[in-house]
Amino acid sequence: MWSFLLGGKRKTKSDHQKPKAAAGRRVSQRMMKAAGPPLTDEELNANLSELERRLNEEMKCPAGKNQVCIRSVLGGSGQTRPRIMLRCPLRKDVGLEPEVYYEHIRDVCCRNPDQCPAYQAFKDRFTPT
Repeated sequence: MWSFLLGGKRKTKSDHQKPKAAAGRRVSQRMMKAAGPPLTDEELNANLSELERRLNEEMKCPAGKNQVCIRSVLGGSGQTRPRIMLRCPLRKDVGLEPEVYYEHIRDVCCRNPDQCPAYQAFKDRFTPT
């Protein structure tokens, strides 16, 4: 109404309609990268809070102690599903992607951190030669 009084264009009925739903939008590359790898069946069917607590208890890597969290990303086309994630400071130091997800946490961080190249680099820095 005010735009009409100030010399603007009068809104028609079609201008008042809501924009179409975002269902048909393409998901951006940034959103795909933020979502991480596909969810595992364990993540889909488990209680994520219990899974997070259990992984924090089983953590063997010193950099990951009490660092496991539940993550969901909001974006222009919606939100990603909540999932288990760990942002590892050791991986960032050696130039690897700092975010790791459930399978890596379960198989490497909680069972055998010696398989992780970031942990190996960390040990090599502080091991006398």
